[in-house]
Amino acid sequence: MKTGIKFKPCNVGTAEAHNRRDRAYCEAVARKFGHTYFWDEYRHLNQSWRNPSYAKPLPELLEDMKVLVKQKTGRAMQCKPVETTDRKTGKKRTRSGCSAIREGCPPIKPDTRIEDFEPFVKWLNGYGISVISIDLHHDEGHADSDTDDLRQNHHAHIIVDWLNHETGKTVKIDNNVCKEMQTVLAQSLGMERGTPKEDTGIEGLSAIEYKEKMATAHVRQLKQEQQELVNRKSALLKEQATKETEIAELEVRRIEKRKALDAESGSALKSGLANIFGKGKYAEIERENVRLQSEIETANTERDKALIRVEEMEEQVAQIPRLAEQRALMIIEKKEILHEKEKQKLRKQHTDIVSSLQSRYDALSKEYRSLENASATRIERLEREKNDLLERLKVMLDMLHEKFKEAVRAFMEFSKSVLREFSIRHRDTIVEYLADSPDVRNATHTMKVFARPFLDNRQFDKGSKELERLTSNFPSVLEEVNRTQSRGFRR
Repeated sequence: MKTGIKFKPCNVGTAEAHNRRDRAYCEAVARKFGHTYFWDEYRHLNQSWRNPSYAKPLPELLEDMKVLVKQKTGRAMQCKPVETTDRKTGKKRTRSGCSAIREGCPPIKPDTRIEDFEPFVKWLNGYGISVISIDLHHDEGHADSDTDDLRQNHHAHIIVDWLNHETGKTVKIDNNVCKEMQTVLAQSLGMERGTPKEDTGIEGLSAIEYKEKMATAHVRQLKQEQQELVNRKSALLKEQATKETEIAELEVRRIEKRKALDAESGSALKSGLANIFGKGKYAEIERENVRLQSEIETANTERDKALIRVEEMEEQVAQIPRLAEQRALMIIEKKEILHEKEKQKLRKQHTDIVSSLQSRYDALSKEYRSLENASATRIERLEREKNDLLERLKVMLDMLHEKFKEAVRAFMEFSKSVLREFSIRHRDTIVEYLADSPDVRNATHTMKVFARPFLDNRQFDKGSKELERLTSNFPSVLEEVNRTQSRGFRR
């Protein structure tokens, strides 16, 4: 028994419901098509395994991956277009498909277990591909058209994470690795490796594509059987026409014999005795009539049987197009209901996300307006407090000692000027105030405190540095000022 696998983008909307045989999903399929291809009496043979690292449902995992890709690459997750053909209209449609989460559906043996896939799972992990879930199905199949026996379709559904979480890009593997994958899978399951497509020329098919192919082959077989029945019907009609011709000829011969008998009725008396003993010419004609009548009845019986067979054939031929159409519509409607459910779920998710974002936006807008109003009110209040404080400082400055007021004014005047150092007037005014103070450092600090509200940062730094230079060697500066004033030199 051969096996092989081909991973394709996973339908995250319905994959889990199908693989786990959700009751609502099975009931929906049964309501839609009147039956399912699931056989409940074999359901207990199915097995499922889920990677603990992927506890979220597939749609939520896909959303998390989109966020990861955006964070790692700065771009939205790229989706490749998948082209499908409408079986009713023949029109081609394109939908977006994402390859971050993929699914493969390999054939398995009736006794295959989850544990058999362990070497294959480890091999995938070696290439950065993590298995999300494995589901073994032994309850799918169809009844044989000749024997009505179940022909089971033993297979597995393997869903994998095909995304490199370090780079935010999908894992890339070449053809050689893909070939090795088939070999590792076959060895893990103890099965024969499938023939490579280079040898067969046949491209690997997904589960749905395989079912479509088998349905197409079945329709083609039904059409072939229909043509054979039509040919057989034509042959029976020809045989019927031949039999009717033979019956007509026999009837003509019988009539001719009867006429000959009537013509010879004159010699009937002569041969009466012979006829009585079955030896006369009339007796021979009667025997011939009996034989011909028997052949006519046999031919009529065969004709009636042929007509019955023709009617049965016609009924079968008439049912073939209807059966083929029902089978094709069943497949089409199944795909459409799955696609419609997925579209409805995606629309609901989109609506929920938009509603959530709108609510968040409204809340942030309200918060922003509140903060903006509060900030404006606070700025206005601080501005008023600043102006009030400045006015109070001016009043306080006017109330202070005259030398202190002159020193502060000299300090502010220099800080706002373009001078690089104190002029003699600025220096002398400040030194006269500091000379009367018992603590030069405290007096300097007091000057800066009163001047600070009237200066910006650059002006205050400039004045503070020059004042620091002046007081760093205050005794010498004071001596020089006294010497200058004693000579009456003053600028």
